[in-house]
Amino acid sequence: MQSTNYKNRIMKRLFYVLLLMLTCSCGVNVTDTISMDCVPMLWPDYNGVTIPKNIAPLNFSTVRYDSLQGIEAQIKTPDGKVYEYSGAKYIDIPIDQWRTMMQESAGNKIEITVAEITGNKKYCYRPFEIYVADSEVDSYLCYRLIAPGYELYSRMGLYCRDLTTFNQTTVVDNRLIHGNCVNCHSFCMGNTDIAQFHIRGDLGCTVLKSGDELTISNAKTDKLKLNCVYPYWHPSGNYIAYSQNNTVQSFHCGSPNRVEVYDSESRVVVYDVKNNKLLTCPELNSARTFTTEPSFSPDGKWLYYATADTVDMAIKTREVHYDICRIGFDEAMGGFVGNVDTLVKASKDSLSTAFPRPSYDGKWLLFTKFKYGQFAIWHKEADLWMMNLATTETFPLERANCDYDADSYHSWSQNSEWIAFESRRDDGLYTRAYIAHINENGRADKAFMIPQRSPEDNRRLMYSYNVPEFATKEFKVDKGTLEGKLKSGKKMQFGY
Repeated sequence: MQSTNYKNRIMKRLFYVLLLMLTCSCGVNVTDTISMDCVPMLWPDYNGVTIPKNIAPLNFSTVRYDSLQGIEAQIKTPDGKVYEYSGAKYIDIPIDQWRTMMQESAGNKIEITVAEITGNKKYCYRPFEIYVADSEVDSYLCYRLIAPGYELYSRMGLYCRDLTTFNQTTVVDNRLIHGNCVNCHSFCMGNTDIAQFHIRGDLGCTVLKSGDELTISNAKTDKLKLNCVYPYWHPSGNYIAYSQNNTVQSFHCGSPNRVEVYDSESRVVVYDVKNNKLLTCPELNSARTFTTEPSFSPDGKWLYYATADTVDMAIKTREVHYDICRIGFDEAMGGFVGNVDTLVKASKDSLSTAFPRPSYDGKWLLFTKFKYGQFAIWHKEADLWMMNLATTETFPLERANCDYDADSYHSWSQNSEWIAFESRRDDGLYTRAYIAHINENGRADKAFMIPQRSPEDNRRLMYSYNVPEFATKEFKVDKGTLEGKLKSGKKMQFGY
């Protein structure tokens, strides 16, 4: 009896909460209802996007958020079911209902009709559609959150977001490591059990993760005196490609590109994990060229990278244009083979390219194109481009790019149907994480911002998303083990 009464009380409370949610806008004295011959201006902009069927609910508001007295939405699935929601400031869709909708709608479109209440008037908009792909994205996205400037490290950390829910976990918060910088997390084929990241500052090191084991390493050597950055794992897990960069920053007051970051020296190396040895070759380590941002092909037989002729970067930054090349890599021989192929010669058009990233199915090469230099994320003209590796055709991802601000650092899902990237399109200052669907022709559908419980979460967040990397499982680092190993001062020295 006591158990039954308790359940009844819980059900009654849930009923009142639901009733409050459904009628929260009814307390507003609506004086007029106006039909609008247009679709609503949403925040985030989810109108016409293509989404994976396992993504978290696309909770949304409109650009009138601050003046809203209420918002209502109807979601219609292909089988004719209608789900109705309302809220004071935004639409909050229960995860269980959303998952049902996604299952019912995979491979089809859902139709959403929105009404705003503002100034005691209800504005009813034309419906818009969202396409639900019969495809899933990798369940996790890992990124760094960092203040949108480079003068100070400030507070930052590495975080892991479950894309099927709103759960974000902290991997490493730099308050644990004396305020040092943490960066360049990388996983082998999306597997977070084979991972690495860097720590910069007085505790500087490269952290290698194999299962639960952490190895604290010094990547600088007597011969190769620069830190290893921009990592990319060989599919075997036996090698990590790095560039070694001597990086310089400058700050502009009269240019729309506020920050310029460039290398005064750079080379590409490959770390042999099993034999603890850094490998390079004349093509990747020459005083005549800058080489940077390497990545392995999914079969491990090619190493892609960006390269430019050496100049005095402090004087001729705007004259430097990077091309994309590749060189063979033979795991059996444990090194580089063959000649260098130039895949994208952007320099002939006085343009620059960065971050070549092959799809895991081996069909496509995704990269960033912009006017000059190497550091694309502060270049407003930076856009995502694609190369068909079978035909060498290149084309911009027009529906994923924005026309007025930087779209840059990117990664692929394991099924090669989704990309994640960072974009400044929303306010020109903060980078936010976006996802876009890639169809069978290598073209992108309209990109969408990763969903949050409240759509205001991203607008209020005073940090930029940096290096969004897909992962197939949660990225976990034992913080106590990491802290203890760092404080011990013991490091494994990279060999060569």
